[in-house]
Amino acid sequence: MKLMRKLIRRLCLRSHRSRTATGVIPLSEVFSVVVFTDDSEAGLEPLKVAIKSFFARNGAVVRYIRADDEDLRTTSDVFIALNSVPSIDERYAAVCSGARFKIGRHQFPGQIYDLVVTDHGEEPAPASEAFALIQKLITSIQ
Repeated sequence: MKLMRKLIRRLCLRSHRSRTATGVIPLSEVFSVVVFTDDSEAGLEPLKVAIKSFFARNGAVVRYIRADDEDLRTTSDVFIALNSVPSIDERYAAVCSGARFKIGRHQFPGQIYDLVVTDHGEEPAPASEAFALIQKLITSIQ
């Protein structure tokens, strides 16, 4: 079933592509956030709580989606993908997201993300470290 879902998502990338103009927006304009996560990564629950509390302090609502969700097409102000390994599900969710500001850890063909936080070592950094850097960067945007 997973293989069929991945094949269908790959075929539907172009037709489901979001037409929303994207770009860097300040935290004061963020009211809704969608976070794409890989649940197989360890230590994700404390990170989810930290993400939710960070954006709640700024008045934004956070929603989490995973690769096995039925519909990955979402609308929000910010889309964040915290996967340490890129996948077709992450690419589909990012391309189809109607978010005005897209943040990820891997750039895909077509320059999907407005902000990319990459790993510099051979081993991928934990998602918590990636989010700490994302948090620092988006807080500094005026």
